[in-house]
Amino acid sequence: MKKRFLFVSFLPMVLCFAHSQNLILEREIDLGFFLKPHQAHLVFAASDSAGNVFITQRGNDSFLKLDRAGKVVLRAPRRNEGEIIKFDIDGYGNSVCVFSGRLEEGKFRLPLAWYNGSTGEKLKEINLGERFSFIAHLRILRPRDLILVNGIASEEGFRNDSLHLLDFDGNHVNSFSPFGNQGLTVEAILERNGDYFASSPQFDSTNGIVFQALPEMKLIRYFDLAGNRLGETDWAERDHFLLHSGNIWFQGAEGFRVVEKKGNQYVPTTVNIKDADGARVPWHPVAVDSYGNIYFLGGKDLQSLIIYALK
Repeated sequence: MKKRFLFVSFLPMVLCFAHSQNLILEREIDLGFFLKPHQAHLVFAASDSAGNVFITQRGNDSFLKLDRAGKVVLRAPRRNEGEIIKFDIDGYGNSVCVFSGRLEEGKFRLPLAWYNGSTGEKLKEINLGERFSFIAHLRILRPRDLILVNGIASEEGFRNDSLHLLDFDGNHVNSFSPFGNQGLTVEAILERNGDYFASSPQFDSTNGIVFQALPEMKLIRYFDLAGNRLGETDWAERDHFLLHSGNIWFQGAEGFRVVEKKGNQYVPTTVNIKDADGARVPWHPVAVDSYGNIYFLGGKDLQSLIIYALK
């Protein structure tokens, strides 16, 4: 009986501890020399396994690499390749840039180029314009090094699908639609779901799960890499969300609400993550690294990279 009493007494302490985690400010880096003001939603950021941060902004012609102390150690490419419209890094720490499309000899070119993450030297380039007429979002699915494109395919066989997997040579791996098999082209679906391309797909590399928000339906659906729908969760408030340690964090007015992964389902919890002073973090989230640190764009003009750790 005494042992049972000790266990019951200990349980609230565990729950209290689990719910008392806070975001601790690690450092703030002024990027006003590089980023345009008040355009945090157009910023792309990613981190490599060594904790370096790569960052750029839509319409910029280069990207920065910052070391863990926030020092700029690389700015590339060194010659003008055009405006960057999508950006990520691969599993080897190389940056991957999509440049604005252009017509060359009557053909549509949408360059996707890799750059060495240490030297900035171009490693390779492929033309996504051979497969796509429009790309809303692009992610590198580390560590598998697959490319996930959310966009409109120019190939007739994939006109009903908006999510596409490619290998690093641009070869087609898989395509599927988060709306299910409606027998409609992506263009027809967009007429009913005009905000669909506003939300970038997210990827849980630990569990191999792709998340896609459907704004008009107020849902987030999630899939395996074969395109099988695993489930869905409510997105009623349409807040920013990120993936942290396999769970979904929704950024709300009171802090981050945590939806926990249990099997193939995501279950709301009472956990509410705030900063160490008990206040919500108002900044715009742009990345989460493998250490669990979260990167935000904030400050007066949203030109500062603000890094928090969960403790």
